[in-house]
Amino acid sequence: NLDNLTYAGNLENLEDVSNQSFYRFVKGDITDASLVGEELKEGVDVLVNFAAESHVDRSIYDASSFIRTNILGTQVLLEASNKYKVGRFVQISTDEVYGSLGPEGFFTESSPLHPNSPYSASKAGADLLVMSYHETFKLPVVITRSSNNYGAYQFPEKFIPLFITNAIADEMLPLYGKGLNVRDWLHVEDHCSAIDLVLHQGKEGEVYNIG
Repeated sequence: NLDNLTYAGNLENLEDVSNQSFYRFVKGDITDASLVGEELKEGVDVLVNFAAESHVDRSIYDASSFIRTNILGTQVLLEASNKYKVGRFVQISTDEVYGSLGPEGFFTESSPLHPNSPYSASKAGADLLVMSYHETFKLPVVITRSSNNYGAYQFPEKFIPLFITNAIADEMLPLYGKGLNVRDWLHVEDHCSAIDLVLHQGKEGEVYNIG
């Protein structure tokens, strides 16, 4: 597990697995090509790229860290994966790359990309990079795009924990737009189950929406 432990990272969340023989934690940045190469050169069956800057509001105020981590970081992982022949590269993305959905209908894996924030644009760019490595180098990749997640240990800036903590503290609840937006939510354990399914049974070069 390679993690830079930015402001939202917390090693205490890993206590359940930290002493397991199958688990190893490495603190580092996915844009560090030397470190990534060192970790992959001995042979890796599967690389799952969860690493991302993911808070939409933060991306609006300063997009630089989103471009660096989500695009450049993904490129570093792809380059090393191709060099050291990683067995499968799983890119964890978001349904926000599709943009806003109207009052009816739903997104499919073939829906056009129409990101409307620096965050979603950076994830869309990363997805295109992933597919380019599949087309150019035949790197075995799959991409998952999920709806909004919630669950244990989620950082309190995210929508559901923010609402809960603000309500408990009798503080104002944030309202976006006119308050008429509809959002889909997915529990993190259900998301992980779907990722595991795609990892083992997904077809190379395909995108899988999860919701």
